Amino acid sequence: MISSSGDTDGSPRPRRALPGRAGTVARLADDATSPGAPPLLVVAGPGGIGRSTVLAAVRETLTERGVRVLHLRLARNERDRHHALAARLTAELGTLHRAEDGRRAAHTAPVTPPEAGRDLTAALRSAVAPGETLVVLIDDLQWADTASRGTLLPRIRSLAGGPVTFVCGYRSTPGGAARDRAVLGRLRAAGLVRVVPLRPLCSAEVDTLVAHEVRARPSAALAARLRRDCRGVPAAVLASVAGYRRGGALRVLQRHACLTSPERPPEVPDDLPLVEHIRHLGEGAWSAAKALAVLHPLGPAAEGLIARALETDEQEVRARLELLRAEGVLHHTGGQWRFRLPLLAYALAGCLGQFERRRLSQVAVTAVWAGEAVADDRCLAEALVAAGRFVDPRRAAAELLALGRAVMLHDGHHAVRWLRAALDLTTEPERRAAALMLHATACCIHLRHAEAMESAWTVLSRYTGLVSSEDLFDMEAIWVVSAAGSSDTTVLAALAGERWRALPGGEGHRIVARCLALCHLERWREAVDHLAATRGIWSRENDLVAAVGQVVSETGAALLGRTAELDRSVDDPTRYPLWHRGGRHRFQRLTSLVRALMQFNELDRAEALLATHHLPSGYRPIPDRVIADSHAGQWDRALELARTALAAGTWVGELTSHTMASRELSTILAARGRLTEARAVIDQAKSVHSLLLHLLAVPESEWEQVLGGRERSLEVIKEALALAGERGLVVGTDELWLRRAEAELVTGDTAAARRSVAEVIRVADRIGTGRAHLCRLIGVAMVEGDHAASAEAIRLARRRDQPLELADTLQTVVRLGQADPALLREAYGLYGDLDALMRKAQLRNLMRARNISVPGRSATTAEHERLLAVLVTEGLTNREMSIALGCSEKSVESRLTRLFKRAGYRSRVELASAILTGDYPV
Repeated sequence: MISSSGDTDGSPRPRRALPGRAGTVARLADDATSPGAPPLLVVAGPGGIGRSTVLAAVRETLTERGVRVLHLRLARNERDRHHALAARLTAELGTLHRAEDGRRAAHTAPVTPPEAGRDLTAALRSAVAPGETLVVLIDDLQWADTASRGTLLPRIRSLAGGPVTFVCGYRSTPGGAARDRAVLGRLRAAGLVRVVPLRPLCSAEVDTLVAHEVRARPSAALAARLRRDCRGVPAAVLASVAGYRRGGALRVLQRHACLTSPERPPEVPDDLPLVEHIRHLGEGAWSAAKALAVLHPLGPAAEGLIARALETDEQEVRARLELLRAEGVLHHTGGQWRFRLPLLAYALAGCLGQFERRRLSQVAVTAVWAGEAVADDRCLAEALVAAGRFVDPRRAAAELLALGRAVMLHDGHHAVRWLRAALDLTTEPERRAAALMLHATACCIHLRHAEAMESAWTVLSRYTGLVSSEDLFDMEAIWVVSAAGSSDTTVLAALAGERWRALPGGEGHRIVARCLALCHLERWREAVDHLAATRGIWSRENDLVAAVGQVVSETGAALLGRTAELDRSVDDPTRYPLWHRGGRHRFQRLTSLVRALMQFNELDRAEALLATHHLPSGYRPIPDRVIADSHAGQWDRALELARTALAAGTWVGELTSHTMASRELSTILAARGRLTEARAVIDQAKSVHSLLLHLLAVPESEWEQVLGGRERSLEVIKEALALAGERGLVVGTDELWLRRAEAELVTGDTAAARRSVAEVIRVADRIGTGRAHLCRLIGVAMVEGDHAASAEAIRLARRRDQPLELADTLQTVVRLGQADPALLREAYGLYGDLDALMRKAQLRNLMRARNISVPGRSATTAEHERLLAVLVTEGLTNREMSIALGCSEKSVESRLTRLFKRAGYRSRVELASAILTGDYPV
């Protein structure tokens, strides 16, 4: 076998087969050795579609079957050398003959080697002994010289029914040679050729390709970006993934590949074969393609603007673009030039030097300002950022400030980017202070704490005399909140001490700023009591101080169990000094109220509030959305959002939300059997400065109990209750007391359980939430055997309509013997909808104990295997798995043996690897 290295169409190096290509490879290998098949098989497709990979896979398949293969790869420069392919092919046949001559001599009569000047057909036949088959693979046939194609294609007819078959890769383009199409058409009509067009990969195949490349499944955001930019072209997909990795924009989290910023393009290398193809088309096409990469968003005006930028005429530019269209790089629809592969625009833009990029952006901005072109806001803003001082910096800064302000609530990535650029273009102190305040606000809203803190402090330290009293306090509040989000407890401690007296602004500023710091140090009672004592001062300072003071007072008091003020605000959120002062203030008001409700697990009230008073934009901080989606049973979406935030570094948002979101994420992961990952989420939450850490005790105690640590599980609950008591916190303690009562009943300490349920009742009476009332009903049912309480608990859980909560309630009351065991089927279905594999496995044990049949035997077996596979990947031992599943170690061993045998894996390592790449879906 003769082959060469490289991969000229940009496809990945040979694999067994690209996703979706296995059938194509098998059919090609069969046809290449079938007596009745055409003598010429042409694998056609555009650049990067995977022709080289398919041919390499065909070569491997044929070699494994013992078929003799000759593999040639043509280079671009061979198309200009007369008879280059014919000469190469004849020479390679001679080499192949000499290499095989000794082997043949033992079995066949000698064959005369090809001689100089003999016909190519004769050379082919003389290289094959009687009864043997030869398959000639020619990669990149489009680079064959005209003379060789004229020699080879007409002679295909004489090969029909013979021992030689050609399998050729051909790069198709819209402007492909008409003569080749005509020849292939005649051969096809005669049954002498079969053209195998390679289609783009579908979404699932792209996901598989990415999974094999990075050993993790692509997140929804990454998959969507690859679909949009790469259009199913394998080389583009791989180049894009490599570009994200090169730029540090791709992270693997929870077995998923995630983008750190979904809006950030990949850093595609300029030696990408797809780009090199354009470079080889000549300087004119190359410069036009690079210019179009920047100017194509301007639509029909782009052609003239390219001519202006390149200092040439439009006719010349049109000719260059037409060449690019003929080569399959561009398409022209609706008067606009577009790249067939959007990824190429990023790649070509990356080939521009700094001056080139700024010059092209200057042309774009100038044209828009002059009314010669139309651009949407994002296109104009990006051109302004790239142009920098190549355009009027004062006007550019003003427009960037306006554009950044307009998207501040719903597009954090671009808002922060544009406001930062405006700041860099601004020198006047008043304008600079305004830009800094907008930048700090956008960063704070979108949880970019370090940047928010830096801009806010710059205003506080340099521009206090140039901003209003309200703006000054706004920066103080952002500075405190961002310091907390950055885990800068030194700043918080200083403000809680004596440094607060040195803050600029009035006394009301200093009081509220200090209480903000106290809350973020979990000195809740001190903060709430101080605000109550000084209300007459801060409530009259200005509207912003009064508004922030009100929010801190009502939410802090609610956490301490004093919920009356929060309840009044939820009933009428317009009772707020800044309600009518713009979208940002309504956004912050509603967000704070919804967040407080979710801390008490009041999803129904939160949704009702948002249904009545809509948020000014569709944006909600990701941790808040994770909490809501988790409670609503939208677990896949919650996980996707959490991974997005973790990858982007915006997971640690408002600190109480961060703790709540971490609790929900850990609960979901544990319910799906991903116990190690669930533990890691809790550990991460504890590793940064967090608030309300006692709320993490519920999922932590659950996976301790799953793994057999009953004593440690109870200890976790007790420690959390002690922490809450130390800080005066009531929020979440209703559930903690209930868990404690349940554990105490298991140990037989009925008296202790009654005392714990009494605490549940006390908390429920105090805060009056739906969740607390549900805990009271379940607690009374546990210690009093009250069937009426169980029935009311079921009715309440149904009204609250939180799937996990309802399923857990049904399971609990049946386990207590106070409800119809048939309800377990409903709970089982709810867990199934959540894909809660671990919860379903545990529930199956209870169903068997209550003589309730488990629906779907085959589905149950498949779920058993999925859960085992997950637990293997999580690194659990057989003993830990047996405890988690409630069965013997021997049973686990036998189940694993069956799993490995059925799936074809020999070890835990192979199975874990298959899960990472998606070959074994879980």
